[in-house]
Amino acid sequence: MIFLTVGTQFPFDRLVRAIDDIVGEGLISETVFGQIGRGACKPRNFEAVARMEKEEFDKHLSQASGIIGHAGMGTISMALNNRKPLLAMPRLKKYGEVVNDHQLGIAKRFSELGHILAAYGVEDLPDGIARLGDFIPNERRPAAHAVADRISRFLNGVKS
Repeated sequence: MIFLTVGTQFPFDRLVRAIDDIVGEGLISETVFGQIGRGACKPRNFEAVARMEKEEFDKHLSQASGIIGHAGMGTISMALNNRKPLLAMPRLKKYGEVVNDHQLGIAKRFSELGHILAAYGVEDLPDGIARLGDFIPNERRPAAHAVADRISRFLNGVKS
């Protein structure tokens, strides 16, 4: 089962509609189940709910062979913590999905590090879905010392 999750704060109809079309075209052989928020798009080709309780969400997550979602840190962290392959598509400002394009940078960096697969547009989804089944995410290793060093350099730079 592929688990589609877009969070509950904002709709992501562009992704939901694209996955619905892809499922309808038969390009996903597995069952898809979606947690799709309160958007206007209601999928015809897979079962979905607007939201679910944490226990139910965790059940779908554990049963999923892969995840498709937006490129938010919560979704990425959830996938990495559960060692699930993630195909992430960033929400974009030009579509009114976010206030800025921060998810583009997040998707790019985590993809470069081999943690996720990224689809930067609807046209990239079929290839990403084809790769999702064989994708093994690189393990994310905390680097607290590197973060502390960056913060220290920043603070030293703003001293007057």
